[in-house]
Amino acid sequence: MYLEINKDGFKLDGKKFYIASGDMHYFRYYNQDAWKRRLQLMKDFGLTCVQTYVPWNMHEPEKGHFCFEGRLDIEAFFKTCVAFGLKILLRPSVYMCGEWDFGGLPYWLLKEYDSKVRTTDEKFMRHVRDYYQVLFPKIVPYLSTNGGPIIAMAIENEYGSYGTEYTYIEKIRDLYIENGIDVPFYCADGFEEYKMKTGSPKDIMTALDVGDLTDIAKENIEQYQPDKPIFISEFWGGKGQQVGGQFMREPADEVAERYRHLLNRNAYANFYMFCGGTNFGFMNGATEGRYRSDSPNSPNRYIPYATSYDVDAPVSENGIPTRKYYELKKVLCEKLGKEYEETKYEYRTQQVGNIALTEYASVFENLEALCRTHKHCGSTQTMENMGQDYGFILYSTYISHTDDCKRNIRLYGLADRASIYGNGRYLGTYMRDVESELITFYVPEEGMKLDIFVENMGRICYGYRMAEDRKGIREFVKIGVYLHDETEDIHNYKQQTGFDIYTLPMNDLSKLQYLPTSEYIRDEKPAFFKGTFQAEPGIDSFVDMEKWTKGNVWINGFNLGRYWSIGPQLTLYVPGELLQKENTIEILELHKPAEQLSVDMIEEAILDSLDCNVDYNGNKITGEVKESARN
Repeated sequence: MYLEINKDGFKLDGKKFYIASGDMHYFRYYNQDAWKRRLQLMKDFGLTCVQTYVPWNMHEPEKGHFCFEGRLDIEAFFKTCVAFGLKILLRPSVYMCGEWDFGGLPYWLLKEYDSKVRTTDEKFMRHVRDYYQVLFPKIVPYLSTNGGPIIAMAIENEYGSYGTEYTYIEKIRDLYIENGIDVPFYCADGFEEYKMKTGSPKDIMTALDVGDLTDIAKENIEQYQPDKPIFISEFWGGKGQQVGGQFMREPADEVAERYRHLLNRNAYANFYMFCGGTNFGFMNGATEGRYRSDSPNSPNRYIPYATSYDVDAPVSENGIPTRKYYELKKVLCEKLGKEYEETKYEYRTQQVGNIALTEYASVFENLEALCRTHKHCGSTQTMENMGQDYGFILYSTYISHTDDCKRNIRLYGLADRASIYGNGRYLGTYMRDVESELITFYVPEEGMKLDIFVENMGRICYGYRMAEDRKGIREFVKIGVYLHDETEDIHNYKQQTGFDIYTLPMNDLSKLQYLPTSEYIRDEKPAFFKGTFQAEPGIDSFVDMEKWTKGNVWINGFNLGRYWSIGPQLTLYVPGELLQKENTIEILELHKPAEQLSVDMIEEAILDSLDCNVDYNGNKITGEVKESARN
């Protein structure tokens, strides 16, 4: 079978084929069983295709080490799509954005300071070639030209929004062809002329990523590619959650009307997303920009995305059809002249109350158990320099006593959030791009051990800033000195040198030495808390972290993701496929645990705790905080 693309639409194997598609990302679910109910909902809706990215950073987490097992078994995903009668639009680009860490690029590319990602730089392209030589043999047997479900493949993603090196797109296309890809290609980008003309060759179908097919978007695409149909590769019916900002939901009626509008203009649409998912673990990305509800003159700053990737999609993060699902289905049936049938689905969630956390383990007292690499260095090093992908990094140094003057600390090149401790006492926290009062202290006569605990909160996944977003302390640490008149010495040009650096990826908690929580002292130092609970296997739930401050949650050793009390997300999705009859929960709390040292699992998600934006200290920027986030 071969997909034909012409002005009037699409043909598959010589017959008219209607592309009604939606994104569902196989890697955003706990296991293969979780794919099935979502694919069933896509089929019942009337979709004919599934679109998915392929995350390079998951499939090659370290250079030359590949993973295609479990939820990353891409061939199993292809076969599952076939079982549901769905074709595939595949986006195996090296870059995907997707509000995913580093846009899907592997962290280890940032070890090479003399190489630039998403360019024709030979070092970068060599890594791409190596990756494709492993990936594409898993794809080629499933091309439609070989009797499989993959009918088209995207080249790169929104390159016209990133770079101008047109030959880069051509080189990626050549690699596709060299590796046996013989189905049609497409490129996705914005509707602006400058984006299309630098991101998509004219002989490849140019697809649009838009929330509506406006007159100017329609005019631009028809002028640029008059011989091809209008294909909306990302029709946005929702947006990703930004930490500390309002979850900007889009009403079902409004999205349905925009969908009807573009279908009436004979455009084909792919919903992004059709099925919500989860940025499990440390996989959320970040942006350098504004909150979506900011005023236009607000400054750009670093904003991480939340763990949840529900994105207000027609199918929720936990796989339940929403009102938006049904309203959009009516529009598609209307377009295709089909009778609308409303199928009712039965889904259960479960509640597990008052899970007691009976054990704790201090992070600083378990460095040997958690540390992957420990080095003494003259200056601070980035995570990437230390061979670390995600998690936390600790910089420890010593300050000798010289006088009784007050000191302060500044971190140059902080990425992204640092909590600082002097002789084990919490001194304060700095956050990237957030103005804060200087952390000050006095050095006692015996000297001071200074610990700087830095969290990687997600690499930037879109735009020019992503190419340099290394984590940790990228420049240096400076200790300021106040004179006896309480003014800071402006002639102090010293930097702090001599650090013990500990990489703490938090990917193996098995060696933690837990103690009874009866011995726990509340001191705002990072610690793990552990408990056990019973649950019904196979039934979804949500961990309610509203009473905790900031950290991550593991169930049965699986990292569910990050929580932070500033919202808007206050729960973490627990896939039923993860739960057993007897379960273990471990919580890494960076500051203040719940007063009762317990946690609840509840039946509904809390993703909308804010109707305003707050800063990273929890202060309101606009609007009001909701009295209750529970519906």
